[in-house]
Amino acid sequence: MNFMKSSFFYLPAVVLMLFVSACSDSAPSGSDAPVIAPDAAEPTPSAQKQVVDEIIRVRAQQQAEGLGSGKVKVNGAWNYTGYSWLAPDPAAAITARLVAIDLTISGQTPFFDYDDIEIVDGVSKLSYGSDPQIALLTDSGELAPPAQVPRPAPERNRWLLIYGFPEKTESFLLYYWGKSLTPNAQPIAPGGLELPHPAEN
Repeated sequence: MNFMKSSFFYLPAVVLMLFVSACSDSAPSGSDAPVIAPDAAEPTPSAQKQVVDEIIRVRAQQQAEGLGSGKVKVNGAWNYTGYSWLAPDPAAAITARLVAIDLTISGQTPFFDYDDIEIVDGVSKLSYGSDPQIALLTDSGELAPPAQVPRPAPERNRWLLIYGFPEKTESFLLYYWGKSLTPNAQPIAPGGLELPHPAEN
């Protein structure tokens, strides 16, 4: 009798605990309780490469179209003998020198990359590469102060670009991702603006 009485009183408590446990395993229908998502699978190396390749492709397309409807004006070009971190290779098959080009560029998009401006022989159309040394100029063609920053695209800026170029080549063209920036070959003058040597610390 005592056993039956104790079982009678403890049975509802056991049933209640089982009910609460079952309810905690799944949120009731219509509840705002958060649902824990299963762990996301780690991307495979192949999938990661596809993502990186697509980012590079999109970025390259943006750069290639970076000039947009912009304009490039050559203000002058000359044999350059001032400070530069570029240096012609004395062992090269073709004797080279440095050439400086003063450009005004306007109307470009924010993706325009000055490093991709390519210098080309004005007669043979042989390319001598891109990645020039670049310096910002004032609107009047002087070297800009160190604190001066370029105007944001598409506003006009004036730049000095320095390239390695064959010593005997008398004219050049400029290209950007296969697009000609100069309708006619540009002459190279004997001299012009030079960058000062950096101050020694």
